Amino acid sequence: MRSGELARRVGVSVETLRFYEREGLLPRPARTRSGYRQYEQRDLEQVRLIRSCQQIGFTLREVKDVLDLHRVLAAPERAGRLKPRAQTRLLAAAGRRLTLLDEKLRTLQKMRTDMAALVATLEGHGKPVCPVSRKAVT
Repeated sequence: MRSGELARRVGVSVETLRFYEREGLLPRPARTRSGYRQYEQRDLEQVRLIRSCQQIGFTLREVKDVLDLHRVLAAPERAGRLKPRAQTRLLAAAGRRLTLLDEKLRTLQKMRTDMAALVATLEGHGKPVCPVSRKAVT
């Protein structure tokens, strides 16, 4: 598939694909005789993985680490030769992200609880409660 099709299917711009190439996140694709970039299904999957990592807050450097580890783990003969330093760095980054995600989930759950209480109050099913102090409003 060409750049435009890949970009459309993943929801990014063609410039984003070129940026990923320059940054080493996406391998340089083969070219057609007329010079167009020719991407494969694996490139589509890789861009989706990059976007998923970004959506959960990984920096591009951390995405590179994820991709490197993914390449190693995808080839079992290389998995045994994983550099401990790279694995430790990736594990630390993933652990930090997991902590941040847990914090965001707690915040979102509290916001949801507060919003549900507000909806119930506005529908006349609950007693008015201050969302900050949680005290009944009289």
